[in-house]
Amino acid sequence: MEPYFLPMTSTIVSLQKYRFKVHPIRVVKLLALLSSVIIYFLLKIMPRFQSQSEPEVQLFQNTHTFIHSAYYFPVSKSLGSNAVAIVTTMNKRTASDITNYKMNLIGTSRTARWLKEATLTTEHALNDRCDYSLITAQSNFMHQMHTLEIESEGIYVKYFQIPFKTPKYSAPKPVVFCVSPQFAAEQWQTFLVQLHVSKRYGAHLQLYVVSMVESYFNLIKEYEKLGLVSIEPWLTIKFPVTDGPYLEPNRNVELRNQAAAHTDCLLMYKESVSFVGILDMDDILIPTNANSYYEEFEREYAGSWEISALHYDKFDYTTIKTGELKSQSITSIVKNSRRLRTKDAGKSFLRPERFNSTWSHYSRNSDRKPIYLSPHHEPIFWQRKLVSNNGIYHLKKMFYVNSTSVPGGALPVNPGDNITALISEQHLREIDEDMKKMLTRPEIANLSASLPKDDFYMDIVFSCYNESFYHIRDTQWLYNDITCVNAFNCELPQREDMPCIHSDATYHSGPSMWPITYHYATDSFFSSDIGCYQ
Repeated sequence: MEPYFLPMTSTIVSLQKYRFKVHPIRVVKLLALLSSVIIYFLLKIMPRFQSQSEPEVQLFQNTHTFIHSAYYFPVSKSLGSNAVAIVTTMNKRTASDITNYKMNLIGTSRTARWLKEATLTTEHALNDRCDYSLITAQSNFMHQMHTLEIESEGIYVKYFQIPFKTPKYSAPKPVVFCVSPQFAAEQWQTFLVQLHVSKRYGAHLQLYVVSMVESYFNLIKEYEKLGLVSIEPWLTIKFPVTDGPYLEPNRNVELRNQAAAHTDCLLMYKESVSFVGILDMDDILIPTNANSYYEEFEREYAGSWEISALHYDKFDYTTIKTGELKSQSITSIVKNSRRLRTKDAGKSFLRPERFNSTWSHYSRNSDRKPIYLSPHHEPIFWQRKLVSNNGIYHLKKMFYVNSTSVPGGALPVNPGDNITALISEQHLREIDEDMKKMLTRPEIANLSASLPKDDFYMDIVFSCYNESFYHIRDTQWLYNDITCVNAFNCELPQREDMPCIHSDATYHSGPSMWPITYHYATDSFFSSDIGCYQ
């Protein structure tokens, strides 16, 4: 059969039919691309054009500061003798550069009264969208100081006395893990994993609690009685007495002010432990080829003066959990773990004498900081060391299964090197045996019936966090100068069948001072009258 060819004219007519045809999918893709470019320009570029004509941070009068804690160090490895360190949440718009704000402190002893200007530092960038930031104030005074005051500026000078405490000069373990403040906490299985793994490898847990399901809180209290964990109320910021309106702090500070809690913990233990870890409750660190955290951290630091902190990447996992105390098995949790594709921001483990404050993941003050070992030599510059052969086992999501049909599984590999096992079978057996022995204690076993057996607050908080910032971060649209990462607006319904414990205290306001009025709290305690609100 002869091949059939279209005439040239027919070919031209056929092409002309499709020349101006619009493909709908391509149009949608083009519009999406143009929309992304426009949004990026409006959110990221325009604010920078505006900042050229006026300062990003304006000077405002009559701002308010909440004092979380103040420590007096008779002796300190890094702060010097008779040092004072104050942890505050301060409105950074009090001044164009809040770290240059002049804050005068007065220390008094039996024989002397000194006025000193404090050094202010922050762990947040000055262009952060959050108006309130962690600000640490530091100075040095006389021996046996017994009162501490803050002086105001202005025509009429005022003085405001604040309470202070001394740090711990002894600790149960050479390593302490500072755990982020818990709120609406109900997943008690995560605590058992964290507590018993940390106990096996030689770390003491310091927990901060905003709110927690009562039965879960009672479980932790039993462990506290045995000296295995310390619990500290973490207070919602309140300004009881103010002159005029003010910006609400809890909605305008990053992540419920985790950085302030971690800094408080660091100052509390900095003179008594060798290493401090900055963790969330579901961040599980298992040493690699080491019998303890102390051994691994000393090995990784290797005596270097240039390492400010050890930084571990954080790898997300999903696994199972059961609802009865007697069926708890860390072996089952580990062997049913499945690695997710996502990663979270890593966490740091540091020598406390090299830090006086910290952010939720690492200290921004200690990156590239010059250290002079001798007046006749060039400085060295601190930097974080990424531990590449290990990583944090992040229990991002745990699903309930029937305790009578727990599936089997195999040990996952270490997320750092992807070769060695996450944990040895022997260590896993030791941890499980220790936990089962602990859970058979009558005072703990009797709590089983009241502990949550399904997820309620967990799902609400996870969904709120995802809507608030996780999806923005995962799509790489999270910019610290545009979005204040905060989930204080999460709506938490109360359940009569699930009572909660909440932190509380006696709140105080100092005299009205210019430009800052100071507020603080005393006699903190846990209340059963507030519920699981933030």
